[in-house]
Amino acid sequence: MSDQPIRGFEVALAPKAGILGRLFGRVPRETAFVEVRNILAATPFEQVRESDIAGALAKAKLLCRDATKELAGIFEHAALLVTVDRELSDGDRRGLFALQRAFELTDAEAASAIESAVGQIFERTMREALSDGTFTEQEKASLEATSKALGMSDVQTKRLYETAAVAAVQAAFASATADRRYAKDEEAHVVALAKSLGVTIKHDESTVALVARFRLMGQIEDGDLPSLDVPILLQRGEVCHFSGAASHHEIKTITKRINYSGPTASIKIMKGVRWRVGSIAVQKVTTDVMTQLDTGNLYVTSKRVFFDGTKKNVSIPLGKIIKFTVFKDGLQIEKEAGKDPFFLGASDWELAGACLDGAARKLR
Repeated sequence: MSDQPIRGFEVALAPKAGILGRLFGRVPRETAFVEVRNILAATPFEQVRESDIAGALAKAKLLCRDATKELAGIFEHAALLVTVDRELSDGDRRGLFALQRAFELTDAEAASAIESAVGQIFERTMREALSDGTFTEQEKASLEATSKALGMSDVQTKRLYETAAVAAVQAAFASATADRRYAKDEEAHVVALAKSLGVTIKHDESTVALVARFRLMGQIEDGDLPSLDVPILLQRGEVCHFSGAASHHEIKTITKRINYSGPTASIKIMKGVRWRVGSIAVQKVTTDVMTQLDTGNLYVTSKRVFFDGTKKNVSIPLGKIIKFTVFKDGLQIEKEAGKDPFFLGASDWELAGACLDGAARKLR
């Protein structure tokens, strides 16, 4: 149910029959229900008469039991209107009973529609209580009072409460991890909300791994970077935060072909020999190609990005890095001078980028 305002019945123009309908004297089925809603818009529910409803339906040659589905929907909307104040009073019940009788609904059909309506009001009330991401004891007591005022059964209240509570915790978790980070304060908020709602947080195996991943990313963002033991010689006070296999690439410009153009003339001097005069315009056709230079391991430390290659090593101080871009399959680093290196492979580049960002921020 949307949390938009619940609109009351309004008098509306009934749809007219088409050419064939008018020719044969037929009235569209929907016309009858527009007429019924018009009656409810202009008449207090307690005063709606069976003959009024029967007359409206008769225009489309319908009986009440021919239109139970549509009438039950209108009845449910009426129930929503009388309970929008979060109470189902004796006067409300009398009005709904008059409509039930006029619509020829069975007790079971009317009870089902009322249960659906009060359930929607209860859910709306609970969403309002949870809109700030918290659930206090006062809000819990107010919700229980609303349930009682709406005449809800314990079974319905428990079912709707549990469904809304779980949904609220799931929404809080999804919001907290939308940036693929799960900071300590965000996790504390989700846990506190679950506790206040009486929800036990359970994750399947894949979600447990995801939560662990988001926690790690959150810790790095908070400045708590991992420390690794690596087989390279580090500088004094240097700490390695990331290590992964990579290949070193650069974008190189190569010439694919040379085009010749321009006005020329050819003069025959003797058999088999010709003299070519004029100008030749030379045009190079070039393209940029990602070229692999080396393979090895990439390290992100507290001072630099270091590539330990099989041919040569590359060391880029963090202070010389202008910008970096993380891709699904690699990392591009833009330096103050020289060609920008690309490091590609199957490593965890999101983690590499997070460690590089965290280390760079610590240097500022």
